[in-house]
Amino acid sequence: MTDPFEGLVSFQQALLNGEIRLQRGEIHLDVFLHVDYPRGDDVPRFTYVRLDGQEVTAFANMVPAGLVHDLPCFQVGVAVPEVYRGRGYAKGIVAAAIAELRNGLLRNNIRSFYVEAVVSVDNDPSKRVASSTISSTSTEITDEVSGLPALRYLRKIDKGNSDDARG
Repeated sequence: MTDPFEGLVSFQQALLNGEIRLQRGEIHLDVFLHVDYPRGDDVPRFTYVRLDGQEVTAFANMVPAGLVHDLPCFQVGVAVPEVYRGRGYAKGIVAAAIAELRNGLLRNNIRSFYVEAVVSVDNDPSKRVASSTISSTSTEITDEVSGLPALRYLRKIDKGNSDDARG
């Protein structure tokens, strides 16, 4: 498991330094998107944020994570600065990120995909976010990155899903 908060911190710094450009969301006009290729290959990372001026208040990454049942799967990571926690911002940015990603993928004729969250068994706040925005059920796994016990939350998103604003 990688820590999405580290991504939020580096994203915030890059934003303040003028190193990245943001694109306004098409469904949620208060959400901004940045797409980059951190591994230097053709695998994109989609970062969705909500801002207060130039300050990130909520952050979600969507990274391709292979295929599930022959459909693309995106792993979500979410972080909220401590001062903004406990206000539902994490749930809101995940729901908005799923809706924006679905909208973008539909333009490319990708009508169905999966989103997953891999959460440490000890991270109660992230488990609450994942269970309310991804799936109410989880599967016990061993995280491939850390080797630690984790929970995997998985949800199929279809063109017709009307519940992408969960949470």
